[in-house]
Amino acid sequence: MANDKVQIIDDEDVITLFDEDDNPMDFYEVAVVDYEGELYALLQPAEEIEGIADDEVVIFRIAEDEEGGDEDEQFFYPVEDEAVQEAVFEEYLRATADGCDGDCDGCGEPCDEKNVKETDEEK
Repeated sequence: MANDKVQIIDDEDVITLFDEDDNPMDFYEVAVVDYEGELYALLQPAEEIEGIADDEVVIFRIAEDEEGGDEDEQFFYPVEDEAVQEAVFEEYLRATADGCDGDCDGCGEPCDEKNVKETDEEK
């Protein structure tokens, strides 16, 4: 279950970013985390990318166009500070580890079983 600082992204839209050599890299957006007033995107490779495992996420800081151009355009800046990477990822883990979000596929536990446990605990 996400909290107010973490937005889980469920769509399969692909985000294309370009490396320093202008090579395109496709990612799925997993989540957006608000950490210390900045937004961070957790991106998972949509295709094989050297140096990034299939089940790994990469964290980017999201910023709007600082040049005063299109205000709807967002820019993704890699986060190199390991302390920030860990803090953002921990915030994501806390938000997703809270259990069932009402979607039976979300927590891996059958909803009927979950409801029975909650009802028994409430008595």
